[in-house]
Amino acid sequence: MEDTVKIDLGLLGLWLAVGLLFSVIVGVAGGVLAWLSGQRPAAAIIAGGMAFGGAFTLVLAVIGLFLAA
Repeated sequence: MEDTVKIDLGLLGLWLAVGLLFSVIVGVAGGVLAWLSGQRPAAAIIAGGMAFGGAFTLVLAVIGLFLAA
């Protein structure tokens, strides 16, 4: 018996939406923390965007691993 987690393809959109929401929260937190540390607003927005991109890439990689299992 295998102990693998399988994602139902019907719920893939829901998992992507949850991952997108998580990534937005991480991006906003990263931007706010960068702004509070004294960076200019433009640099803080870029930092938040990079945090969002990294988090969403990680979410897509995890979902891809579950789909490959």
